[in-house]
Amino acid sequence: MSFSGHPDWRAPMQIGERIAYAAYDRPGAFALPPTQLAAQTLDETPPLRLDIFQQDRGSAGLERYSILSLAFAAQFGLDAARQAAFDAAQNVRLSPLPVEGGWLRLNAVQALDLPASLGELLPLDAASLGSMGLALRMDSAATDLFVAALQRGLLAVSAQAWLRVRGVADRLPLTMSFDPAALLTAIKSLGNGTTTVDHALLRQRLIDAPQTLGLGLAATSGDILKQPLADAVLDRIVARFASPQPSAADAPSGVRLVFDEAAMRSGTVQWNLAEPLLTPRLFVIEADPLGPLRTLPGGELHDTVVRRHDVRALASGWRTVTVRPNLPQRRIGVVSTQVELQLPAKPPARMFTIKTSTPLAASDRPITVDLRLSPKEALSYQWQTTAVVLSDGRAESIKGPVRKSEREHLLIEAEDFGLRFVPIEAEPAFLAQADVEVECVGTRKGRAWSVRGVLDDVSPSLAFAIPADVQDAQLRASARSRQDGRACAMAPVDADSLRLDAFSFEGAGSRELEAVCDFDDAAAQILIEIAPEDGTEQPARRRLLKFTRNTPRAHWTWLALSPFRSGYRWRWTAQSPWSDVLQPDTPLRLRSSDASRTNNGAGT
Repeated sequence: MSFSGHPDWRAPMQIGERIAYAAYDRPGAFALPPTQLAAQTLDETPPLRLDIFQQDRGSAGLERYSILSLAFAAQFGLDAARQAAFDAAQNVRLSPLPVEGGWLRLNAVQALDLPASLGELLPLDAASLGSMGLALRMDSAATDLFVAALQRGLLAVSAQAWLRVRGVADRLPLTMSFDPAALLTAIKSLGNGTTTVDHALLRQRLIDAPQTLGLGLAATSGDILKQPLADAVLDRIVARFASPQPSAADAPSGVRLVFDEAAMRSGTVQWNLAEPLLTPRLFVIEADPLGPLRTLPGGELHDTVVRRHDVRALASGWRTVTVRPNLPQRRIGVVSTQVELQLPAKPPARMFTIKTSTPLAASDRPITVDLRLSPKEALSYQWQTTAVVLSDGRAESIKGPVRKSEREHLLIEAEDFGLRFVPIEAEPAFLAQADVEVECVGTRKGRAWSVRGVLDDVSPSLAFAIPADVQDAQLRASARSRQDGRACAMAPVDADSLRLDAFSFEGAGSRELEAVCDFDDAAAQILIEIAPEDGTEQPARRRLLKFTRNTPRAHWTWLALSPFRSGYRWRWTAQSPWSDVLQPDTPLRLRSSDASRTNNGAGT
């Protein structure tokens, strides 16, 4: 397993008022957690949508239900963090922290008379690197409550999100052996007889009294500090035995650990705390579920959000399954995708096997699938995805695992395919100045394999569909300036979630220059003004450099905001013209006599 690029929980760094985590095995690279989830509008579809389905089922009566969908985009605040890092002389490369999913809890549910189900923890699904969504099926009564709340307005609705991220566990030069059953006994004692315990409480116990947890740890472990030891052990406990989940609404810490009792049988387990291991952590942030919808009056909000669908009347025994694909919209390397539902015969009530399939569109709008069962038959079916990819110019079908379900609402996600979807996104601000070509390369069945796609201001994201048998997959990217056609490249990286911006390419970022002045006349000191090539009109980005006979060298650093404009300009005085653009690797060597001539009216 490759750990490269995952956040290293052992190596946090303070950047301004935020914490970033070092990217494992990538020196100088750090990842920032998101600051907020904001409502996201895609293809003019509102971030909050209520699809109401109504179907006449004959003697079974009128069936009415709805699918509530919420779409979010993670906000990372990279620009402000990069400026803070530069101001603090921290030479780091910052990128977003990849999020795998999580949970959402809506606030003010009771006050707005919303359905009680909306006050529960709702699962968040990651569709791509920065996009997340959820879908909830509501019955007729809950649908009516939500529609009434829409008509009154939802200004008071806010939310809290718990985002799950996998990173490399804290590491220490220590080994330990213990009995998982003894640990489980200690956990139950700490959790008042349950297998659920507050994350902060367990961490504090590991700091204050680790010997009470049945881990074979002494109250002190030599020269190892208590807090790093607690974090290293806790990371491994979570990875092996527990699932981090949001706490109850009234809990202060926000995160609890739910232990798997079946995984903690009696025996001996030995851990090497120096070995890397992927372990999940939760980040708690605020979420805005409405965004631009918040300013709409109740009636207009209702008309924007609600969509009604009349499903054709069917005889008794027919059931409708709504299928929602939670997939990246642009899927490069795959021609088509579909899902097949199958129900084996159940004689004597139903003598025939039911098999039906439906294509999965690029959008996440629900798709209805009608199944004709026997009148009293409970809904239970198998389902499987199929993706058609091009291999050596020929179409090839790749099937996902067979799964079972009894639900009327089926969510199809990327892991349900026999493919790995790798999402790639680019900052809109960078796509305003450049087009980006991204290529995914590797080896499949002993032959070179590759797919490529283009990101621009119209299509700022894509996802590469990579068959499971592709080896050594890597991503390459190049950007071409729309202004002058200049090109720049990104160093190849392992194929994983990637967000591109100006700082992803060679040339952007922190730059430095050593300037030298030769004193060849009687001048005692020399002053020049210097600025990034795109900062001459911004006083805050200009600097004065001073040279004297005793200190003829001056060091200057600047933040290049674009790989296409990473050079600098300089001038003798505020009345002198700026020099031509000089590239960062072009040294600046001055002569004091040139300054004297310039100050006397001569040109540079």
